[in-house]
Amino acid sequence: MLLLTPVENASTGSEPGTAWRWAQSTDGLKPARLGLSPAAELPSDVECVLVVPVEQLSWHRVQLPKIGPARLRAALDGLLEEHLLDDPAQLHFAFEPGAKPGSAGSCWVAACRKAWLQAQLQALEQAQRPVGRIVPAVSPQPAEQLWLQEDGGQTWCIATGPAGVLMLPLPHLPQSDSDASAQVIANTVRKWLAAGPSGNEASMLSASADAAHLALAEQIWPELRWTMASAPERWLQSLRQGWNLAQFDLRLSASQRRGQWLPRAWRTLTRDSAWRPVRWSLGALLGLQLLGLNLLAWQEHRAEQARKTELRTLLTQTFPQVKLVLDAPRQMQAELDRLRQQQGELGGSDLESLLAVLGSADQPAAWQKIEFSPGQAKLVGVAQDAAGQQTLQSTLQARGWRVETSGSDWRLDWEKR
Repeated sequence: MLLLTPVENASTGSEPGTAWRWAQSTDGLKPARLGLSPAAELPSDVECVLVVPVEQLSWHRVQLPKIGPARLRAALDGLLEEHLLDDPAQLHFAFEPGAKPGSAGSCWVAACRKAWLQAQLQALEQAQRPVGRIVPAVSPQPAEQLWLQEDGGQTWCIATGPAGVLMLPLPHLPQSDSDASAQVIANTVRKWLAAGPSGNEASMLSASADAAHLALAEQIWPELRWTMASAPERWLQSLRQGWNLAQFDLRLSASQRRGQWLPRAWRTLTRDSAWRPVRWSLGALLGLQLLGLNLLAWQEHRAEQARKTELRTLLTQTFPQVKLVLDAPRQMQAELDRLRQQQGELGGSDLESLLAVLGSADQPAAWQKIEFSPGQAKLVGVAQDAAGQQTLQSTLQARGWRVETSGSDWRLDWEKR
């Protein structure tokens, strides 16, 4: 998948929307490639995800009324009007994953400028990179997290948790002023966390920073155990949590959504740690099936070998003169036919037996010539109506003769050998 976020900072030397920071991931867990490119030079991928930068989103906790989905957008305008700086009609709203719009309850709502979002989608569409999903660069989390990273040329201190999202930019100041400003920001984060629903201190945080800011993070918060992580890893976290800001009247490329659904589902099933028990269960089930099939095949093979051994034993005990057993059933039939001939008994494949069958029908067949050899016969010039032929063929087949017709000629083969 290809995750894209616009770089709209004057320090990049580019106009808004012309430069894109991107990350490519094959498993949805770690970024495999990172880069900064203009839209025309972006890598191609079957799944493109737009990442909305931190500064473009505001987060609001709302208590939803129990109303129908058709009136929900208008209800949000009224609920959030006093908490927004812009006109609600100019904003795009999206619910958190798992929220059930239309049912009473509270949930997080993300707000973003609609014109900005549509401009980014249009720019990617023109660059032949249609977006199939929109995720926030950072979102509220059930447990407190702290990130110190660069986004769009700006260093951000981002705290997330049940209370929402706190984003504080670290200003570019001389060393002494910068240290003082960082300490102010650190104290602000500590107070914000302590005032949250969980009331945790900063020491309880899960803290991450990118390589460029890891030393600064350890200096500001020496009590924390910092791990190194890049901003794209935070994007992938939002992706795995199920975020998709494409809601209400925002419509993405239908073909792109259809093309991304199957790879996304397959990647989630095969790579996501939450699905590990399912993968183990499916693997165990498949292993048991293969083991069961092999065991069944082994049992069938043993039973078949036992039957062959029994037939060989029966043949050699009944006819001791047979020393070499190649095909026990056929050899036994041959020996029985030989004994019957020695005693003058007729077999089903003898000429007399065949003539008896031909003469036993209600309308005996008439033919010009018969050619006979043991087990085979040919009737030339059979003269009989269709009903009589059908009856005679059924009688012959019931007595063990297979009938093939070619015009008025019949070929008979003895099957009960």
